[in-house]
Amino acid sequence: MMGRTDVAFSLTFDNAIPSRKEVREGLSMALSTPSERIVVVRMDNNFGTHRVGGIAHIYPTPDAALKIEKKHLLVRDGLKAKEEKKAKEKKAPAKKKD
Repeated sequence: MMGRTDVAFSLTFDNAIPSRKEVREGLSMALSTPSERIVVVRMDNNFGTHRVGGIAHIYPTPDAALKIEKKHLLVRDGLKAKEEKKAKEKKAPAKKKD
């Protein structure tokens, strides 16, 4: 329906928990898919073990990922820049009527 492929992954590591970027690059090499088309949705670390499991979505084009996926996931994966919120202008204090 959305044209994406859902992938469940499990990997082991030696030192620190791998970043989302490292996981995307690893999935990219394993699946022969450009990393721009992969969005890591969830990563779960099993406490006390050197194992991480998770879910990733693979889209047919990078544009499809940008249109369909939630913005905060795209920001986490580095596929989209974080939008800065504009500072609200303070209203002038209301003058008292005498």
